[in-house]
Amino acid sequence: MFRAFRLPLASLLLAPALSLAQAPIVSVDIPVIPKATLPLTAVPQPMPRDLPSVPALTKMPINMQAAPAATPTLTPAPAPVVAAPAPTIVMPEAAPAAPAAEPEEEKKAEDRFLVENMLGKTPNGQKLLDNGWRIYGWTQGSYTTGSGNRNNFPVPFTDRNNEYSMMQNWLHVEKMIDTSKKEFQVGGTVDAILPGTDSRFTLARGLFDQQNRDGRLYGYDIYQAYADFFLPSFGAYGTTMRVGKFNTAHSAEVVQGINNPFLSRSYLFQYNPFTHTGVNFLTQLNDDWSMQNGVVLGADNFIDPANRATYIGQLKWAPKKGDTTVAFFAQVTRPDYHAYEEFAFYNVYNMQVTHNFSDKLNYVLDASFSHINKVPGIGHANWFGVAQYLNYALTDKITLKTRSELFNDTQGFRTGTETLYSESTLGLTWKPRPWLYIMPEARYDYATKGSPFAGRRDLFTASIGTILRW
Repeated sequence: MFRAFRLPLASLLLAPALSLAQAPIVSVDIPVIPKATLPLTAVPQPMPRDLPSVPALTKMPINMQAAPAATPTLTPAPAPVVAAPAPTIVMPEAAPAAPAAEPEEEKKAEDRFLVENMLGKTPNGQKLLDNGWRIYGWTQGSYTTGSGNRNNFPVPFTDRNNEYSMMQNWLHVEKMIDTSKKEFQVGGTVDAILPGTDSRFTLARGLFDQQNRDGRLYGYDIYQAYADFFLPSFGAYGTTMRVGKFNTAHSAEVVQGINNPFLSRSYLFQYNPFTHTGVNFLTQLNDDWSMQNGVVLGADNFIDPANRATYIGQLKWAPKKGDTTVAFFAQVTRPDYHAYEEFAFYNVYNMQVTHNFSDKLNYVLDASFSHINKVPGIGHANWFGVAQYLNYALTDKITLKTRSELFNDTQGFRTGTETLYSESTLGLTWKPRPWLYIMPEARYDYATKGSPFAGRRDLFTASIGTILRW
């Protein structure tokens, strides 16, 4: 089976060329089931997020959306302003203590890549960088093979079997805020996939989601676009008001490839929110405690007739001198299925615990419970699970990672199969150069009942990916 990696690996190392060219628009070879003919008990086929026949569940794009009882929506660990990943452990909000100090030249190479190095060679570009601007990106590609057919549904992100995928051609533009300064400041972030196969999963309702209905394999997404306003007089440490479309604080995983530990994602991450659109207030209460409070339009919902006022909040304990972090997140609205707009509004309750056993060993626990009412053919539905991560820095360039997860789709509302899923993933991230990540992983999925994996109860996949930072 691993002979299949020879040609793909060569393709991955040529991925920089892909980042400089627009990927073609490719139609996904998956049949679309008309609204009138989709029975509630059918095995789900990969479909656009909000086709008329399918409940437009948040975060359930083209290959992940399913109808009730037979149908199923990247938000991320806590959602800080996107930044470069920790030098060893690639878990957001869960990085271990920094390793021994590196030479100054190596630190600079780790911090800046092609675009910013080019900007730094011009007076105006250097002025931008000196004023807190960051402009960089990366190209992430992967090849997956395994025991499934061409589609590994409902496994997210590495769903294309036996073919190369340019997952993300990502552009990040940011104006940073220095909260240590007691003065009003304006900043913000724009993150975009230009293009990539991951856009099928990240698109929000009402923003370029027509691409999924068109069956595009390589699509575009404005994943984040928000402005930050630092208000120094609100609270002892000030408050940042964030307005726009931004990452959720739910889940220990994220969409951004450079910050996520694996190529594939957990069920817990995929079948809960990715992004929110609205306003969010981020307040540092003291050295150990912070909180978020916001009002948004739903989960993975941009400006759309299906909008509904939704509260999001997080309380986080992260002592500066401690090794443990605990965070609680909630998304609360009127949790029912909007039949006319065919969109799901649901509540989510999440807890994340991270602990650094040492400078090299890091542990993360991520647990969620979600529920909704008035689902056609089902009524009340809930889904819940727990994922655990261990990350061990073998060297300053190689990190070994494991993930074990249980996810219960109690009524089959999210994945299309009423079953308890378990998955175990083993992978590593090797950084032979600061700008190059090589990420192999092996994953095994099992369902206690039903046959969700193209007529099978279990699925084995092996993937290898690269990230080229620029």
